[in-house]
Amino acid sequence: KKYFLYFLGLNLIAFAVVLNVRFDLGVAAFSSVMYSISQIYNISLGTASIICYLIFVIIQCILSKKITVTFILEIPLSFAFGWLTDLYDFIIPTLYLRVICFIMTMFITAMGVFLSVKTNLILTPTDGIVKTISEVFSFPFSIVKNTFDITLVFVTIILCLINHTPFYGLGIGTILTALFIGRIINIYEKKIQLSF
Repeated sequence: KKYFLYFLGLNLIAFAVVLNVRFDLGVAAFSSVMYSISQIYNISLGTASIICYLIFVIIQCILSKKITVTFILEIPLSFAFGWLTDLYDFIIPTLYLRVICFIMTMFITAMGVFLSVKTNLILTPTDGIVKTISEVFSFPFSIVKNTFDITLVFVTIILCLINHTPFYGLGIGTILTALFIGRIINIYEKKIQLSF
């Protein structure tokens, strides 16, 4: 059950990342930096994700002042998750009913993160760094998630300004995901009890 939910969680996150790109309302806050890098440097979203994830792993090691097996295992997971994102990017066509579907993806993303974190297995580096910050500074995961997502939006803006490019992927959807995914995770934490 634990491994099934973990696998389901990772797939939900990758699926939702690609759906957010398709809606053209702005990508999810947690993937805004990756998306802008993919657009600025003309690389796939999966490759940009891998680059960001590797940076997040390094930051986790610095913050926790140690290199753990879990952090090391996030490296191959970064590649697998990047490839999974590219797979969904290839197979998902352009979608309609954007607003309804976009709201759905926030709940799908939040469920994916919730399941991945609750299984206490290897996290995507985006969630791993949030969990590390949460543990190092003793803040609730959902609050750190909101703050981290908002920070990534600002990093995206700065990255686009420095490179004199349009604000790739930023839109109302980006703001909504930055503000609400952490809050939705908080609802799942309160309403769903998982034990392994």
